[in-house]
Amino acid sequence: MGVPPARLSQGDALRPISLQELKLQAEGRHWRIDQALSALDSLTPVRGALTAVHRGNALELEGEASTIVTLCCDRCLQHFNHPLSFHTREVVWLGEEARSQGLEPERILEGGDGVLELDPDALSESLDPRGSFDPEHWVFEQLHLQLPVVNRCGADCPGPNLSPAADASPVDPRWAALRNLQQP
Repeated sequence: MGVPPARLSQGDALRPISLQELKLQAEGRHWRIDQALSALDSLTPVRGALTAVHRGNALELEGEASTIVTLCCDRCLQHFNHPLSFHTREVVWLGEEARSQGLEPERILEGGDGVLELDPDALSESLDPRGSFDPEHWVFEQLHLQLPVVNRCGADCPGPNLSPAADASPVDPRWAALRNLQQP
C-alpha cells in the first residue's frame, strides 16, 4: 500500500478521525508525519508517513516513522541517544474481537479492493466502529514497541563505577556486614 506523494496530507496534524468519516474516503486517509508527539519525549521530530484505509469491518494501517530519543544506560547510568524507527502494516478489527465472533478472516475482510490475506491471530486488536482512530497514538505505540528492553549505551559501556567513595563516612551498624562483604 505505497502512498503516492500527491495523496499525502501536507502539514496535517495527527488528530483523531471518526471511523465513519474515514469510511467515506475510498482511498483512505494519508498523513505525512513531521512533528513531536505529546506522549514521546524525543530529540528530533517524528518523521514518516501513515495510511489508514477503512475496509468495511476492518481498518488497514500502514506506516513508517523515525525519531531519536535519549535513554539512560542501565549499567553505567549515563544518557545516550538511541534511534527509533518502524515500518509496519496492521489490520484492526472494527467491532468485537474477530475470534469471539467466530468469523474467518476471509469473511471479515471481504469488500473494498479485495480480500486481505492475514493470520487469524492478526485480528487481536479492535476499535469501536462508531468511535475514532487516533493516528498520533498509533504512531506512539509503534515507536514505543521499538524501545529496547535493556538500555545499554554501547558495547564499550564502562559499567557501574565500583571504585570506593572518597569519603569514608560512618556506616550505620546495621549495614556494616554488607560493607565487609564489599572489601577484599
